[in-house]
Amino acid sequence: MGFEYLTNQIIVKDKDYEMPFSKGILARSLTAAGLKPSIAYSIAREIEGMLKDEGVKVISKDELRRRVYYYLIDKNYYHIAEKYLLWRRILKKHPIIILIGGASGVGTSTIAFEIASRLGIPSVIGTDSIREVMRRSISKDLVPMLYESSYTAWKAIRTPLPENCNIYITGFERHIEPVLIGVEGIIDRSLTEGLSVIIEGTHLVPGFISEKYTTMPNIIFIVLSLSSEELHKKRFSARARVSNRPMERYLKHFKIIRMINDYIVEQAKKNNVPVVENVSISQTVEKCLEIITERFMNLDDGNDDDF
Repeated sequence: MGFEYLTNQIIVKDKDYEMPFSKGILARSLTAAGLKPSIAYSIAREIEGMLKDEGVKVISKDELRRRVYYYLIDKNYYHIAEKYLLWRRILKKHPIIILIGGASGVGTSTIAFEIASRLGIPSVIGTDSIREVMRRSISKDLVPMLYESSYTAWKAIRTPLPENCNIYITGFERHIEPVLIGVEGIIDRSLTEGLSVIIEGTHLVPGFISEKYTTMPNIIFIVLSLSSEELHKKRFSARARVSNRPMERYLKHFKIIRMINDYIVEQAKKNNVPVVENVSISQTVEKCLEIITERFMNLDDGNDDDF
């Protein structure tokens, strides 16, 4: 039995699929365009009511977007309407790849999932997961750094280092290099298959990913940071309450983690990658969406008829 046989259900049809109209999905898209969640959901509910009053049972995805756009214009949400349409165009035509880097504990995974939810990007991949996969195919004897954390990789250094070399940062650099092979493989696959993805984690450091990726207009790099050491420590405490990762291990190596944080920020500045201070999740998400929107305006063809 298809969706069209369900009572009082509006069906949204696209070329390859059909699904019930969802106020939550529409509200998410409106929130990504800049509306507050409460207002976005209220508008989504009003649009659903309008469609039901008209007796609409089936509507194409493009027609729904067109109605949402002109509804926003009618309510004087001109800027929101343009941003909503911009995102619909971009996500329809281009695979979007967002890279979110930052030291352990600054919140890359939280922000990545929030942005993915706002933009409707179905896939979020952590570099820790990539590292785990690579561990299964590369022995510890061959690449011992893979079997350490970003802040303990220095312990696996086997060769003597110059006297003025920071062993902790050198260990970190050698730790991220093999993981980036996996990262670039995922980027290649996403581009080939036309799938949008967000990749997040400590291993994403500006200056280490191949320039051929960082210069692509539909790939954007953002680095998160925490200037406050006290807040950074509290993040590890909060993480420990909701996961199995013990806080003590992070606090024991906290000075090294702070070195890595400062190093990643320095690398971002050298490579013109935006750095966002992640004090407030909501403000960080909004700032990241602003950065992403501004960058991806270059992908828009400006065709107002293309919904």
